[in-house]
Amino acid sequence: MAQNSGYALDWDSTISADEQQFVVLPEGDYNFMVDHIDRSYVGDSSEHYAGAKMAIVYLNIEVPGQEPVQLKENFILHSNFAWKIGSLLVSVGIKKKGEEIGGNYWQRLPGTRGRCKIIQTAGKRNPETKFNNVARFYEPTAETGAKKWVV
Repeated sequence: MAQNSGYALDWDSTISADEQQFVVLPEGDYNFMVDHIDRSYVGDSSEHYAGAKMAIVYLNIEVPGQEPVQLKENFILHSNFAWKIGSLLVSVGIKKKGEEIGGNYWQRLPGTRGRCKIIQTAGKRNPETKFNNVARFYEPTAETGAKKWVV
């Protein structure tokens, strides 16, 4: 994938890039595939969740006629955000709606597919800059099924 095809730099590598390039998607519904997950922590700037564990989930958003666009979505491991984790797990078919789930479901996520609604949000430092964000994850239907998302 073009988004992940970078390479390691050395201390004396030549640099030509001077700004990060990213694709702002039109708002709408998209299929996605979970690429990978990084385990992290919420930074000290968070008033309520500083130091909490956080999963950074990299989603390859399928865009018709284009290369997939990768975006990352943060999942804070806190009871206030269990709904968000649950909605992702339902979308990719790891969890059934209303079911309780335990164990290491994070390991099962890479390679799974689902569907989500992408919205554009304004940057905190510069409101004119727009970013892709997941507004919601959709539950699979009988017609699509979690394993049958069309790419």
